[in-house]
Amino acid sequence: MEIRLRIMAHFRVLLCVSLLFIIASLFPVCVAIDVYTPAEMFVENGTTATLACSFKSKEVVSSTASVSWSFLPEGDTGNPTSFFYHTGGKVFPGSNPQFKSRVEWVGDMNKKDASIRVIQMQFKDNGTFSCDVKNPPDITGQPSATKVRVVMKESLPQTSTAVIVGGVIGAVIGIIIISVVMYLIVRRQEPSRDYEGCTSVESVSSQITRVGKKAESSTDNSSCSSPSAPLQGPVIYAQLDHSGSKNSFHKMEPVVYADIRKN
Repeated sequence: MEIRLRIMAHFRVLLCVSLLFIIASLFPVCVAIDVYTPAEMFVENGTTATLACSFKSKEVVSSTASVSWSFLPEGDTGNPTSFFYHTGGKVFPGSNPQFKSRVEWVGDMNKKDASIRVIQMQFKDNGTFSCDVKNPPDITGQPSATKVRVVMKESLPQTSTAVIVGGVIGAVIGIIIISVVMYLIVRRQEPSRDYEGCTSVESVSSQITRVGKKAESSTDNSSCSSPSAPLQGPVIYAQLDHSGSKNSFHKMEPVVYADIRKN
């Protein structure tokens, strides 16, 4: 008798397991849908704000897909109030007078975008906005919430655009500074082209026997580093004796000045 009871118990267990497999094959389990919204956003008072919402679903988005937006005021511990509903390409505004004629649909269900736009945001709009999307058979997803803070313009945080512009300007200035430094380094490493004079002059002699004669000079094996300007030979200047003597003509002492040009 005891053995028969055990056999019947095992048979019941096998029967239940078989029924579960049959039910699972006939009725597939619903896949969860994922909804995404920003965690927090700041909005200037009196401006229009776009509340972004997107979703992921393994099922093809059909006309039965729906979007529901709800709002919970800041500090309120009650349940959120639905103020917007979208399905089948149609919009159904909620009964909340706070958002009457202020909400516009800007999403695209084919692109899995469920965003809305709220016109003329006010301080009383401070609170939590929740987006919920259903795409049968994906109906088990959880809503995603965004905490909205309506503030004055002076209290807005620095936007990412300003940060990007500042970064670009800083990068350009850095490139200019590096370019100038590299140019100066290259210029300093270039060989000098200044005139260095003659490398060797064996002898320069002049013998002047009387005034009016040119000095005879010899420069052997001389090489100069200034090919651009022609060299001028020694220039003879005569010093005159102004003492008034009759023999002043014989007291003239010729002086030779070398005119060396430089680049």
